[in-house]
Amino acid sequence: MPDEESAALPATGSNTTKYVIGGIIGLVVVVGLVAFIIWLCLIPSKPSFTLQDITVSSFNVSTTQPYLLSTNMQVTISTRNSMPRVGIIYEKVELYATYRDEQITFRYTLPKTYQEHSEVVAWSPYLEGHTTPISPISGPVLMQDLNYGAVLVMVKIDGRIKFRVAQWTSGIYRLYVHCPAMIQLGDMNTEKEFAASAKEFKFTLVQNCHVEI
Repeated sequence: MPDEESAALPATGSNTTKYVIGGIIGLVVVVGLVAFIIWLCLIPSKPSFTLQDITVSSFNVSTTQPYLLSTNMQVTISTRNSMPRVGIIYEKVELYATYRDEQITFRYTLPKTYQEHSEVVAWSPYLEGHTTPISPISGPVLMQDLNYGAVLVMVKIDGRIKFRVAQWTSGIYRLYVHCPAMIQLGDMNTEKEFAASAKEFKFTLVQNCHVEI
């Protein structure tokens, strides 16, 4: 008889273990679902950049090898944070100009900036380059561009940014921005030893930039 009574008793220990495991799994699923929903709501997206204008004070280049370019320009570039809940910290951002992927100005480092959500921030740095060597391949192409009176310059940004939500701050993201600018320099005589812009030129571009993170 004692053996029959023992067999009839429910396995309470086994059931309790099942309930505990089931509760833990359910809690993990709920926490994961909540985290996924928050991530979908707050997922960082790329800020948009616009090259507003560019003022060229000087653009002088030697017309024979070695090709040397000296230039001075001021660019105004703006960025918009379209995220409604996420701020952006621009930890370190450098601007410079290139011609045919060759750097023609020094890098200008912007001050550390915090951009609120849905805010627009603008910078207007001066970019300078002094007797910058142009490769023998790009030099003749630059001479052709000067004869046409227009040069395509690329304003580039290399940076490191972070995203902030309330008191939480993300890790560092690399930022790459490319802004094309067609500069109309007018008639530049490339028959002389040096081709130089005769006056200051300001161009209102409002050119959208390509952004990668």
